[in-house]
Amino acid sequence: MNDKDDTNMPQKEEINAQENCPSELELANKKIDELNEQVMRAMADLQNYKKRTEEEKQTFIKFASANVFLEILPIFDSFERAAEHLPDDLIENDWVKGIQSIIKQFEQIMEKFKITKMKTVGEKFNTDFHEAIAQGPGEKDVIIEEFESGYLIEDQTLRPAKVKVGDGSHADA
Repeated sequence: MNDKDDTNMPQKEEINAQENCPSELELANKKIDELNEQVMRAMADLQNYKKRTEEEKQTFIKFASANVFLEILPIFDSFERAAEHLPDDLIENDWVKGIQSIIKQFEQIMEKFKITKMKTVGEKFNTDFHEAIAQGPGEKDVIIEEFESGYLIEDQTLRPAKVKVGDGSHADA
């Protein structure tokens, strides 16, 4: 019987060793979990990369169009000044109506690209949006006259407005 006990003994130790060691299935499942985690991280990285490159692309387009508009704005300003000084007897002239139509087209294109004209007169002077080229009698640091319109693209300054700012003195003094 001793011989039988001795032959059974290694089998028991083998079973105990197998119970204490992870099985091949457990090791494979652990490896699968690790690989799944790596795949999920890689997918998240890819999505973040796509999002970041799309944002960079939109920023590039925005600034590329901004440069084009900076070149065109002086022409638009000239059209607006011409329209402001239009003699009353020419208002119904077809040629004048064509010029006014061009101004409207400019405005529609600027609206499409989220370019808006700044409000200036009566507003508090702000160096982020305005360029003071003169001072005069009026409420201190309040814009009293606009010489050239300023424009925003979305909420960023495309071109600062050139303005006259009150110096705190009164005109009658």
